[in-house]
Amino acid sequence: MRKALRVTRTILVVLILLAVAVGGGSYVVRQRLAERTMVDAGTAVLTAQPITVGSADAAVVDKVLVAERKTVAAGTILAAITLTSDGGAPRVQELEAPAAGIVTEINVAPGQIARAGEPIVTLYDPAKLSFQVDVPLETLRQLRLGMTAYVSGPGLSGRITTKLQEVEARVDTQATATPDLLTVVLKPDPAALSTVRTLVPGLRFDVVVDTTTASGGTPAVNSA
Repeated sequence: MRKALRVTRTILVVLILLAVAVGGGSYVVRQRLAERTMVDAGTAVLTAQPITVGSADAAVVDKVLVAERKTVAAGTILAAITLTSDGGAPRVQELEAPAAGIVTEINVAPGQIARAGEPIVTLYDPAKLSFQVDVPLETLRQLRLGMTAYVSGPGLSGRITTKLQEVEARVDTQATATPDLLTVVLKPDPAALSTVRTLVPGLRFDVVVDTTTASGGTPAVNSA
């Protein structure tokens, strides 16, 4: 009787160990498959298209009425200037924001002279922020337009979702620039915009791309 119980226990232990081994093996396989479908695209930079506000003529900046990181509405008066020459236009002028945005830089301080066409105040539209990452041609060949990319980094409690929107030629004036790098532009998912707009342009983020998405989409390398 006791011998039979021992045999039964042994069989049960073996079955349990086999079940654990199979389960663990399946988990490892799933993990490896997931790793193969996720491509590390590298480090992305949060980028904003600048909206520059200045004068067509040289002018003295009398006062600046906004501060950096301030959110302004379209038509907000940003600065008051006095033209250095009388060309027929009123010499004292007010510069208004051409669109709603966030002030990124006061380019010319009060009391200084702004050259003709020089930005006096620069702002950006937070709704048009994008993540840009430079990737080698070898990596680009694995990607398609519309693929889902996950971004994580400073200021984010977790990863956010973006879409691979387009590929641009990389602009770099340095003599040591790598010739086969292209810039991938990632557009934040609408659900993530409220979070993205709180971030500061220029911050760097980690990017991984899910290559199982956008099946049948245009190969990214073809759009470069």
